[in-house]
Order: sequence, then structure tokens, then C-alpha cells
Amino acid sequence: MKFALKSIVAAAAFVAVGAASAATATVTADVATGGVVMNGTGTLTFSDNLRNALNVGQVAAEAVSPATSAITGTKSTGATGTGYTAIAVSAPITSLTYDTGTTNVTDVMTAGGALQTASAVAGVANGGYVSVTNLDVQFQADGSAVIYSDIVGQSLAGVSVNQLHTKTFTVTAANISGVTTYSGGTGSFVTTLSNLALDANAFTYISSALDLQFLGTVSLQAASANFGTIVSTINVTAAVPEPSTYALMGVGLVGVGLMARRRRAV
Repeated sequence: MKFALKSIVAAAAFVAVGAASAATATVTADVATGGVVMNGTGTLTFSDNLRNALNVGQVAAEAVSPATSAITGTKSTGATGTGYTAIAVSAPITSLTYDTGTTNVTDVMTAGGALQTASAVAGVANGGYVSVTNLDVQFQADGSAVIYSDIVGQSLAGVSVNQLHTKTFTVTAANISGVTTYSGGTGSFVTTLSNLALDANAFTYISSALDLQFLGTVSLQAASANFGTIVSTINVTAAVPEPSTYALMGVGLVGVGLMARRRRAV
């Protein structure tokens, strides 16, 4: 019985150590945490295949606030030589979570995203809109990443799509480069995730919202293996004390001075 009790205690201690080493910490954008402040952006640049799909379907693309867009060209009208030649959407990073034991980044979240609006084009789409927002990049133990998002839309026929925090993209470890660790210090950290592969269910959600027909479906399928590239740029700087903090420090110093004067007087 004593041996069993010792084994239980040892096992409990082992589990406790394991839990401690697996602890995570989260740094929220523009909020002083642990003496630092974090901010940054995640920029999704649409792949050539995705832009081609938008141009084939005469789909309009724009940013969803607070994200912003950098777009070259305009929505295709079906005429030769028209359409987008470059699309990038930059979303502010809202939080970064990392493993305090391994320093591996486990999760990065952004706000806003992109909106696509399709008109009715014979053989391509019956029309509708779909937004993909609030990306949540979750890094996996094998070095890959799974990206979740909110997918919301509605076809002109009235079919609604409302998939919140749903699996949207996967990225292999080979397609992730740059910094994927954080130890709590200051600095600038850049990470690139390329060849975003569209999840099968996300494909269905987007297709349903835009009510894609044969040509639209084929075009989206061509973009599924490489939806685009995300470049995450995070800056962490030392936190500047609030004015109230300085005021409290001043009060404290005055108090120390008064105490010193009293002692000298005595």
C-alpha cells in the first residue's frame, strides 16, 4: 500500500510538471502585458489562380473592416484585359499565444478580412456574397498550421451560410518560413505561410454562398490548392508606463523623502 501511495504521488508530481511546461501565455494587441506591447498585421495576398477565379466570375473583392486592402485593377466586366491584377488584404493582429516552455507560437488571431460579391453570370455563378474574416492561425506540433475563420454569406437565391470559427485553410510545414517562436522579449517577427490549401467544407460554403455553376466551380477548384500567401509581421516593444504610474511613483518618492527628513529631525 505504501508503494502504491508513493507511485500515486510520483505520478501526480510528473503530471504537474508536464502541465507547467505546457503552460501558454497570450499577448493582446496594444495592451501592456509583461512589460511589452504587441501589434502587427497579417497580409493575405491572393494567388494568381484565385484572382483568375474572381475575374472569370466577375466577382468584386474588398476588405472587411478593420482590415484594409491594396488592389490593382477593378472587377472584371467580362471584356478582354479587364479584371484584378493584384489583391492583398491586411488585417490587424489581435493576439499572439505561445508556449512558455518551448517558446513555440501556438496561435495568432486577426480581425476583419475579405468580402467577395458575385453577380449572376451564365454558367459561372447565380450570384451572392461571402466574407472570410477573423483568421485564427493555429500552429501544430508537426510544424504545419490550420487556419480557422468566420465564413458568412448568402446567395441571391436566398441560401444562407453562417459558419463561425470553421476550419478554412491548411498549410504544410514546408510552406511555413520565418519566426515561429516567441520568448517574451521585444523585436520584430516575420512569418510567411504560403500555398494556403482551401478546406473541402470551406469550399462548399463559399460555393453555396456565391451559388457557383460549372465554370465557377472549376475556377475555384483551380485555386483551392493555393489560395494565397499570408505574411505576418509582429512588432513587440517595451511598454511605456501610464501617466498615473508616474504619478504613483512620484507620490512614493515624496513619501520616502518625508520619512528621511523625519529620521534626521529625530
